[in-house]
Amino acid sequence: MKFHSLAPIAAAVSLLAAPAAQAVQADIPAGPLGRALSLFASRAGVVLSFPSGLADGLQSQGLKGEYSVKSGFDALLAGTGLEVTGTPEGGYTLRRIAPRAEQQVSMPASAEASTSLPVVTVTGRREANGEGYVATRSSIGTKTDTPLIEVPQSVSVVTRDQIDDQAANSVREALRYTPGLLSEYRGAGGTRYDTILYRGLGGGINYDYSFLDGMRLLGANYAVPQVDPYQLERIDVLRGPSSVLFGQGTPGGMINLVSKMPTTDALHEVQAQVGNRGWKQLGVDLGGRLNQDGTLSYRLTGVGHSGDSQINHQKDERVAVSGGITWQPDADTRLTLLMRYQHDPEGGYFGFLPAAGTVTTLPDGTRIARNFFDGSPLYDQFQRTQSSVGYQFERRVNDQWTLQSSLRYMHVTTDYKSVFTSGLDTTDAANPLLMRRAIFNNANYDAITADNRAQYSFRTGELAHKLLVGLDYQRLNYSESQGMGSAPSLSIRNPDYAAAIAAPALSTQADQTLDQLGLYLQDQVKWGRWTWLASIRQDWAHNNRANRMNGSETDQSDRALTWRSGIVYQFDNGVAPYASYSRSFQPVADADAQGRLFKPTTGEQYEAGVKYQPPGSNTFVTAALYQINQRNVLTTDPANTAYSIQTGEVRTRGLELEMRTSLTRNLDLIASYTRTDAVNTRSTTAQDLHPTYVPDQSAGLWANYTMREGALAGLSLSGGIRYTGRGWVDAANTTRVPDYTLLDAAIRYDLGKSNPALRGLIVAFNVANLTDKTYVSACATATKCFYGAGRTARATMTYRW
Repeated sequence: MKFHSLAPIAAAVSLLAAPAAQAVQADIPAGPLGRALSLFASRAGVVLSFPSGLADGLQSQGLKGEYSVKSGFDALLAGTGLEVTGTPEGGYTLRRIAPRAEQQVSMPASAEASTSLPVVTVTGRREANGEGYVATRSSIGTKTDTPLIEVPQSVSVVTRDQIDDQAANSVREALRYTPGLLSEYRGAGGTRYDTILYRGLGGGINYDYSFLDGMRLLGANYAVPQVDPYQLERIDVLRGPSSVLFGQGTPGGMINLVSKMPTTDALHEVQAQVGNRGWKQLGVDLGGRLNQDGTLSYRLTGVGHSGDSQINHQKDERVAVSGGITWQPDADTRLTLLMRYQHDPEGGYFGFLPAAGTVTTLPDGTRIARNFFDGSPLYDQFQRTQSSVGYQFERRVNDQWTLQSSLRYMHVTTDYKSVFTSGLDTTDAANPLLMRRAIFNNANYDAITADNRAQYSFRTGELAHKLLVGLDYQRLNYSESQGMGSAPSLSIRNPDYAAAIAAPALSTQADQTLDQLGLYLQDQVKWGRWTWLASIRQDWAHNNRANRMNGSETDQSDRALTWRSGIVYQFDNGVAPYASYSRSFQPVADADAQGRLFKPTTGEQYEAGVKYQPPGSNTFVTAALYQINQRNVLTTDPANTAYSIQTGEVRTRGLELEMRTSLTRNLDLIASYTRTDAVNTRSTTAQDLHPTYVPDQSAGLWANYTMREGALAGLSLSGGIRYTGRGWVDAANTTRVPDYTLLDAAIRYDLGKSNPALRGLIVAFNVANLTDKTYVSACATATKCFYGAGRTARATMTYRW
């Protein structure tokens, strides 16, 4: 076997591997050499590749103590006639060495014939967070541990380092510099939900829910869960349809939130943060071994915050705890038990204001203040409690078979009351009034998500296959009580918040059950520099909604076959052009104002692009062109803005560019550009017009410079610029939402780099929207526009030991 052929397998993970000089605490029992090597690679978090059978019949005396990666491998291989060598990409390969005369070793026959056998790649199991801002490996595109350069679809990874450096306090904020997304289109409002536009799709009041650890975070109407970014290791972003593997999701894309997992490395962190508008946050992150040999490890993460919203009379409060225990008796078996609890006593602002007074002026030439509250302090409230338990299991049966199973049960309750804007009355130009309505919604649900899959690696001639077969299941039992009615108008000039708000009469009382079963099959085929990916999936979905007020019941069943095919060619210089086609299918767990269930949303995408990963550098570049056709699209019901309707079809075309790189040892960069053209291709009200929410283009640039040496070692200076182009105010495309540019800045100091006595102490100061620019982030209709977030300042102190 030519060992240089292993490079494509290990290339994308190389930057994530532990450096050879790092200290690895080893406690590996005597036994088969292959198992000992696998266990050590797992402990060290590195990639080790070798021909199948090379270590067969050889034994290890075990290893105990602290070693560097290279010295640990050398100790395990002493006297075996084998050695490891580093690859240019940062991984390791195992090879046979010529025996010395004084140390002859009889090699097994399987090793003599190893050149005809497939390669075994042992990957450190802590799926890498990345080095700095660059991650080159993720399972989001394939449900297998695959280099991103081999995935024929556009993928981004927001690393833990980026989340920390930018002091992101929500998933929406963490995605600010990611192409193809508009993560803060609701601006300073809507912080209680991670509402995101993917390639111009996903807007409206029906949120496109994210995924957590590869399984969908189910929800409906106002009962939608949210995860605090302090509890995350990273955020994976897949642009384009994902239904063929994950079952549900807009054809525009999805995000997968990756939890902080148990670790065998000792981890202790306490973090305190304060900011403007009374912001206070405290976080604790603990992890490590529970026994001496490291077969049991844990993680416990807690975070709580409290602060005022940008909008008057509104607060944002949370307390959350998550954790897990991992049992890993050997290198081939791992079981992790996970739990979460979160309570949000206050969910921040969720309202909006009309375009007149925000995008354009009022009749007297003035605008509504961006901190103006259109609700009622005596009535408005939002409380949410969410909890979940589950597990992740993996068993590597042999060099060819790997079994994986995941399950999560989640319970969510919400209590929501609000008075919101429904129009503008300018009859008296000197005293314009906001017309308002009142709503209450009490909801709860129980959800189960499960995913079971088997991976089989084999060869057919010159073709290397990675076959995946899986069965996943989702079930949502949802109950809600809702009322909606009129509310007194509110003067913009002299708002009277003392006026009592009468609770509207109960108008909806319903139970809904959504089941979805999906069977999927995927094959990743490698032939030389070519990688072909083919996936197919059959879904069976059932939706039942019972009206408890009149005893009626609506039942709906759907099935669909979705598929994906794509191909990648990798040049030796790191350039990898690709092309793909994919389809999506998304049952909708909701109904219109008359209680009629929605049809599933379907879509298809054509995508072509180029990925670039220069050998030996910490750089990853992606360029993508695409077209998406989406059918049965949900939009806001103009007759009742608290509900949605399905208006037809949308075609979206776009260009996306992204670069994540360490240009030098000191300088890290993130750069992105997005161009989007979304058009209603079938509509009774907006034919051939552009949907609202969607800007025509956006761009971002973030740079971080770290001083590594001298008296200022450990000091980092960061700056960013974000540009969002023009969108449309209304479906008729009569008025534009202006474009806007925002500046961000940060300073961070790892005090232990220059003073050993302060080791582990890090202080940082971040400012988003440095110039405190007032802008409208987007509009849904002429009466529903969102002011963007003003200047946000955060001072953070972190201590790790």
